Amino acid sequence: MAAPNTNFVTRARIRVPASTSNLGPAFDAVGLALQLFLTLEVRVLERSPSRMEVSGQDAHLIPANESNYVWRSMVDIADEAGCRLPSFSLEMENQIPISKGLGSSSSALLAAAAAVNFLCGLNWDREKLLKVTSAREGHPDNLAPSIWGGLVASIYGEKIFCSKSEFPREWTVIAVTPDLEISTEFARSILPAEIPREHAIYNIQRTAFLMAQLTQGRREGLREAMSDLLHQPYRSKLIPGLNEVLAMDHEGLLGIALSGSGSTVMAFADSHTVEIGAAIAERFQSFGLSAQSRLLKADNAGLIVEML
Repeated sequence: MAAPNTNFVTRARIRVPASTSNLGPAFDAVGLALQLFLTLEVRVLERSPSRMEVSGQDAHLIPANESNYVWRSMVDIADEAGCRLPSFSLEMENQIPISKGLGSSSSALLAAAAAVNFLCGLNWDREKLLKVTSAREGHPDNLAPSIWGGLVASIYGEKIFCSKSEFPREWTVIAVTPDLEISTEFARSILPAEIPREHAIYNIQRTAFLMAQLTQGRREGLREAMSDLLHQPYRSKLIPGLNEVLAMDHEGLLGIALSGSGSTVMAFADSHTVEIGAAIAERFQSFGLSAQSRLLKADNAGLIVEML
């Protein structure tokens, strides 16, 4: 097993944006990076045992030891790369809600891969980071926007293809998160193995139109383009009030969809953003779920690794 490369600085700061995926009809195909971040400061230790500190959103849910998902992923990724990790310290500051449909696991996995890249001096580029992490995640729809930033369409296969566009800077992404944790694995398990041809055509038409409009910053038809028949109707059974939220209308609201497998709902808006967020949260509250609204912008930078 290769020893870690010691011919580099001993500290780095890794910043990974959150992401929303699917955007309604583009199931497992499209994601958008958001200005909500997981930041990991990595330091090489000469003699001390490895250690970790965690702060921020849902810190009480995140272990600060070897069982931490980032730490475990680092060990696995380094082992697969044939690299022996040096002793290290990790300082994690998290802004991304855990298991709420905003790419928390993908962001953590990408942070782990970037940390291994730094500690072992592997010189992986973004394409290699995407390949390594997608092989573990099973799909790149959250990972790709977190790596590249912006609005990213991706194809996963023997080779990964990604196409990045900048999301309209003047639009706001309203993320409303009800107090309900959804397991991605379970949310996938309830989806049917087969679908009617007309449902496939329905989603293909809307995905094509949605991407055409988003890449050109055009508002017309977005509400219809973000409707879906492949996953949201089934996942609505897991989230009280979701159908009613998706049917909402409000001045300034351009489109609305479930974020990933949920429970977060994300909406695009060009005005009345505070009111829209409050209205969505109130709708969830009427079904007995407290909810938090966040007004976000798209992140067009993606993964940033800063040597300190």
